[in-house]
Amino acid sequence: MRIDKNINIPYYQQVKNVIEEKLLSEEWPPGYQLPTEKELAAYFDVSTITVKRGILELVNEGLLYRERGRGTFVNKKEEKSINKMVTLISTDDNEEDYPHKTISFELKQAGVKIGKALQVDESELIYSINRVKLDNEVPVSIEYTYIPQKCTGNLEQSLLEEDLIYNVLTKKYGLKLKKAKIFISTILAGEKEADILNIPIGQQLFVLERYTFNVNDALVEYSYFVIKKDNFNYFIEVTL
Repeated sequence: MRIDKNINIPYYQQVKNVIEEKLLSEEWPPGYQLPTEKELAAYFDVSTITVKRGILELVNEGLLYRERGRGTFVNKKEEKSINKMVTLISTDDNEEDYPHKTISFELKQAGVKIGKALQVDESELIYSINRVKLDNEVPVSIEYTYIPQKCTGNLEQSLLEEDLIYNVLTKKYGLKLKKAKIFISTILAGEKEADILNIPIGQQLFVLERYTFNVNDALVEYSYFVIKKDNFNYFIEVTL
């Protein structure tokens, strides 16, 4: 498994190429745990830093995933709908596939950042909801949701434990929703994300920002989703 040090290809790229061939040929099948970085460094006769860089590129491409305290694994890449994860299109979707655990629920002033996102004054009261989405009891995303108090009055946390946020807004509080605008980006996991999602600090994550408007084009909800890339191929399906 040693790389060719006489060709003009960076060592980390050669490491990446060899590992990728093993993945594509399924010599290392989905779910396979890779040797440690120290063991791979010995196999390739390179430094662990070189191995780490090659592996990190494959993690960022979604071919491998890392679990803190366990190691690096070949991705199984099941398909998961982002539509359902963030409830983009339908309020009739069943959330059983994506149960959640509430971390916090509070009524507080919007502050500068959230006030700007919701287009309200920073002193205006908003509901701040922080939840973790689960898949088979494993945390897969962190959800931060903000709703102006004026849109619901006395928002009951118990309602959000039993139903989708969109359903609560429309059925309980009579809001008429018109559209949701979604922005997609990525971030690197910080200490908080790494701790909640059980991933290494610095692992790449999807970020989806959702702005929900009513029929009068007024913002009634802003959500920020931080989503793990490992294990799944996320897709958006649109009915034409």
